[in-house]
Amino acid sequence: MSERIFNLPNVISMLRLVAVPVVAWLILQQRWEAASWLFLAAAVSDGIDGLLARWLNQMTQLGATLDTIADKALGVVTLVLLTQAGAIPLWVTLAILLRDSIIVLGALSYRGMAGHLEIHPTWLGKTHMFAEFALLVLVLADLARVLRIDAWLTALFVSVFVIAVVSGVQYVWIWGAKARRERAAARLKSY
Repeated sequence: MSERIFNLPNVISMLRLVAVPVVAWLILQQRWEAASWLFLAAAVSDGIDGLLARWLNQMTQLGATLDTIADKALGVVTLVLLTQAGAIPLWVTLAILLRDSIIVLGALSYRGMAGHLEIHPTWLGKTHMFAEFALLVLVLADLARVLRIDAWLTALFVSVFVIAVVSGVQYVWIWGAKARRERAAARLKSY
């Protein structure tokens, strides 16, 4: 990875992080249209910064960390505030938060056991993030009356719930397999 930390992809990630409190304030003020457009711009920037980092060969550890923090902050803050506003059911929010907590705790446990950590998002994990962000932008757009998706909300909630649960189970399986391999390797070394 390149060591130049002040590059365009990292600046985009930083701007997404700065957008989080602004989106939160707009939601709390019930300025739905502005919140939906800013959230959409921030969500789209997630794809742009990663693409630019690869194209420009400007991938950094800081950029990877900023990207993850900005994504999680934007998603969790928006999700919780929309749940508090009654726009997203609590069961959907709890499934997403439980999934994320399991992933973080699994990664930390693995690192504690193995002494190292390599995280590679899975296709299902990326699908979950896309589905979660799509749900959030659609709910915001519905609240802003930019789109009317009332008839589709239940299907969207169920879809995101199912993807969150399946993705969480996949990560448990992956971390469990890694832990078993590490334990087996440690036993072989001790002989």
